[in-house]
Amino acid sequence: MTVSDRAVAIWIAVIAAAIYVAAGIGLATDYDYYGRLADAFLHGRWWLTEAPPWLNELLPCGDGRFCVVYPPLPAILSLPFVPFFPTAVSQVVASRIAGGASAGILYYGLRAYGAPRTYALAGAVLSAFGTTLLFSSVDGRAWFAAHSASMLFLALAFAVAARGGSAFAVGALIGISALARLPVALAAPALALLCARRSGSAYTRSLAGVIAGGLPFAAIYVGYNLLRWETPLDDGYARLTQGDVFFNQGLFSPLYIVRQLKAIFLEPPDIVPGTPFFFRPRFTGMSLFLTTPAFIWVFLALREVRRDVVVAATAVAALLALLPDLFHATWGFQQFGYRFSIDAQPFLVALGLTGDGLFRGAWRHRPTVIFILAIVLSLAVNIYATIAITRFEYWQ
Repeated sequence: MTVSDRAVAIWIAVIAAAIYVAAGIGLATDYDYYGRLADAFLHGRWWLTEAPPWLNELLPCGDGRFCVVYPPLPAILSLPFVPFFPTAVSQVVASRIAGGASAGILYYGLRAYGAPRTYALAGAVLSAFGTTLLFSSVDGRAWFAAHSASMLFLALAFAVAARGGSAFAVGALIGISALARLPVALAAPALALLCARRSGSAYTRSLAGVIAGGLPFAAIYVGYNLLRWETPLDDGYARLTQGDVFFNQGLFSPLYIVRQLKAIFLEPPDIVPGTPFFFRPRFTGMSLFLTTPAFIWVFLALREVRRDVVVAATAVAALLALLPDLFHATWGFQQFGYRFSIDAQPFLVALGLTGDGLFRGAWRHRPTVIFILAIVLSLAVNIYATIAITRFEYWQ
């Protein structure tokens, strides 16, 4: 009897989440902005009552009040754990479960995208253990927890769109995802196109549904800004960057693109002789294609863009989700790899599989040997780095 894709997806989600949680046993974080915010939510507050010196990105937002600058979704996901664990543990547990579970959802989305089961399984394994999502989710500090939370719901949005499901649900899921990572909201028009193509509906109708689904969450975020900063605008980010030398052209500028491209394509690891881990991950990041060599196949997928609207929509979704990051003043700093890539990870994985498996509208039955080797190398790099950083503190 053939096991359904839904059952396979559930098993992948459960197993990957369990591995992520196990990989982080004994590890917490000092940067528990979201864990503390979750505790505040449980006590009816949207602000913290203290600002420890190491949490230097808390901003005053009233008399004796300090607000977390970032969107609140990771804190919401931490809520079930706060009554039972310290805030630093609650945050990282939520991060690990969200990051691991996203692999199962992505598998489901890849099957709807058109990938054969062997390719969808390969994509789920690649996403979970061959990208910076692994380290970011296991580490779980505030910036990383935001990526894992966003990834969970962005993968869901991709899966629903690829199956031609409700455009309203696609918009709602993008809206939820954006409550962790704002840039992903820009992928909405492309996912509306994917949804329209799969459902056979008009693009304008699909786009209207996506917008309608996302609007309540946009309203929630505007209201959250009003509570924090007394303005609907995201004033916290602007205040945070004042006087910072890296933001000399503002928060976003075309002049920052060169920085981002260098980080994506050229940033190498450190080579440290005389140590067991002689390849040391750089504290400021490492090239996306050294971190995940299988993503090189994304460029091969572009040959199908003119032939296949589904591939084209997925490629545009990846570009739009990454667009704000490309114009952003910094590229993440504290990270392994290029963590902003997680904003487009469901689409990048789908495109990577496309580059190897889809040719002139037909999928291969199984990945090529060279693509399998690239996936294995991606797994080795990311598992190695996660162990080296989290257990041996090898991070330069």
